[in-house]
Amino acid sequence: MYSCPWCEQKTFSFYQKQTLGPSRSIKCAHCSRHVSVPWNRAHIAAIPVIVLGTLGLVLGKALFATASAILLGGWIGITLGMLITAPLYHLWVPLVKPDRH
Repeated sequence: MYSCPWCEQKTFSFYQKQTLGPSRSIKCAHCSRHVSVPWNRAHIAAIPVIVLGTLGLVLGKALFATASAILLGGWIGITLGMLITAPLYHLWVPLVKPDRH
């Protein structure tokens, strides 16, 4: 569980935080204020998915040059990227008071 930056009550689950983005906020069940994540850290945490997904697509094209190999390479790259991004997002991206709302 994650604490609300407003009331400091542990009201947010792992899944709720993982679905948050810099342009999406959710309400705290305890104080009803909006909570978000900082855009810079959220974007940095997403880099492994983007880099490994792109690398998988490129390697699938370079090594086999078939549509199925390209899609499989992209899928493997994104899966490996998520194995890095999810824990990074969990540990390094805090819940914050959003700039708007």
